[in-house]
Amino acid sequence: MKQNLILVVILLVTLSMVNAIPYYQFDKRATTFEQCPSGSQFPITVSIEPDPPVLGQDCTFTVTGTIDSGINPGTTLLISLVDGANKVLNQATIIDICTSGATCPTTSFSITRTITIDAGLPATYSIVIFVTDENKTTLSCALGTITG
Repeated sequence: MKQNLILVVILLVTLSMVNAIPYYQFDKRATTFEQCPSGSQFPITVSIEPDPPVLGQDCTFTVTGTIDSGINPGTTLLISLVDGANKVLNQATIIDICTSGATCPTTSFSITRTITIDAGLPATYSIVIFVTDENKTTLSCALGTITG
């Protein structure tokens, strides 16, 4: 009888400890970047670190892709943060692909850039990344939503 009581107490203590663990700390919410609904001829791949970004801290973006029509001098990569109404929340980061590691003309690129995420952003916002050619025509676009 005494052994059964000890077993029941151990089980109850174990159950209480398991229920006290905050599972949200183990649930990593990875940001998924998808191609924009329009204006994206060539797919690009985007990864960010940390994922999700921390407000007020640096975030490193790695963007890679292949543009079959070619990447020529003047082709740019634009990183912008927008809210649900597509209002721009930050000053866009504009990167000239040909002066940031790619030897132009080429068809593929890989750009890594660190930007600071503004501490005053809303809990939910989107990251939009555009690749435009020298005539400012959109070649590619990726969109990822951060939910707070």
